[in-house]
Amino acid sequence: MLRKAVFLDRDGVLNVCPGRDRFVLSWDAFHFMPGVREQLKRLRGAGFFLSLATRQSGIGRGLMTLETLHDIHARMQAALGSEALDAIYFCPHHPDAGCTCRKPSPEMILSACAQHGLDPRRSFLIGDQPRDIAMGHAAGCRTILCRDTPLDPATLQGEQRPERAVSHLSEAVDWILSCEFDGQ
Repeated sequence: MLRKAVFLDRDGVLNVCPGRDRFVLSWDAFHFMPGVREQLKRLRGAGFFLSLATRQSGIGRGLMTLETLHDIHARMQAALGSEALDAIYFCPHHPDAGCTCRKPSPEMILSACAQHGLDPRRSFLIGDQPRDIAMGHAAGCRTILCRDTPLDPATLQGEQRPERAVSHLSEAVDWILSCEFDGQ
């Protein structure tokens, strides 16, 4: 049987997003959102595979190197300790590169599913942008828009409209766990 997973965006979900068109370019600029480790522990305790699915176009834009991104992710994983993510997928390409992995393409999720025996229909995507939600829908996941700044989900149409909107990761995890336990 294929396993269930939670796919998480990075900037704005796991760490503080520096703002529109701004990038986390070093470990010094990376700051976890409050309670991230505890929420990952709850998901892991419920048997979820945890995977990052993140756009990192700062590489394609020449703002940072691939080595710097690997360093940030290695330090992030070390800081998470026993709650470290099971897999990390990222798109390093410039927005104009025409790649197949850039959100809202489901490629990162589908690659994780193929490589780790995951079932997208039993999985969730947590993101802070409409393109994250569209990626989750395209892969067949249930979707959660997680933002600490208002974005009315009613204004989002079609594949960008989440199944749930929350203001903190803890609310997303609460909903995921309630779905799991009531058989949805």
